[in-house]
Amino acid sequence: MGGVFSKGYLPQLPSGTLIKLGIIGLENSGKTTLLNKFIDASAKKQIRSVLVSTGLSIESMLFKGWEIFIGDLLYPNYITKYKPYLLGCDVIIFMVDSSDPHQISEAKSQIDLLIAEDCISSSVFLVMANKQDQKRSVTPQQLENYLELYRLTIPWKCISSSILNSNIVGVEDSIKWILDNTEVRKIYT
Repeated sequence: MGGVFSKGYLPQLPSGTLIKLGIIGLENSGKTTLLNKFIDASAKKQIRSVLVSTGLSIESMLFKGWEIFIGDLLYPNYITKYKPYLLGCDVIIFMVDSSDPHQISEAKSQIDLLIAEDCISSSVFLVMANKQDQKRSVTPQQLENYLELYRLTIPWKCISSSILNSNIVGVEDSIKWILDNTEVRKIYT
């Protein structure tokens, strides 16, 4: 690839446009690492905590026309607290540690709740099967079958990713898929 993706950063959206992006998943699934691949170092100081309580943390930022929120899904009963943030998202990225059987099982429960609570019906949904560099990782196809993503009536995809080491996989593919499947909002300033 190359071009706007050569550094793995989110591309600048046209002036007067916006994409709302939510990055969620269980603890230690790679959400913050993904965010750090999406943005450059100077943008990190723009991240602000929106909501912090026991077991619940939501941070947000605006970067190059992307309004990003990131949150840990630590407890199932907190889905309702995330709902206002999720409902406004154009794109939801759900990070899964594909090498951890317990996390995969819990991710399915969380996705079931997201569907039951109607949190993702107006978004495109991207599952990143992270930590593919680990020997015991399941493939994206195995993960999408286990999570029963075929039930979704919205655009969705499960992408292989490994973003911690120097051989970064999945970041460019995720950005390309998002741009191909999301309508950029027109905003008026």
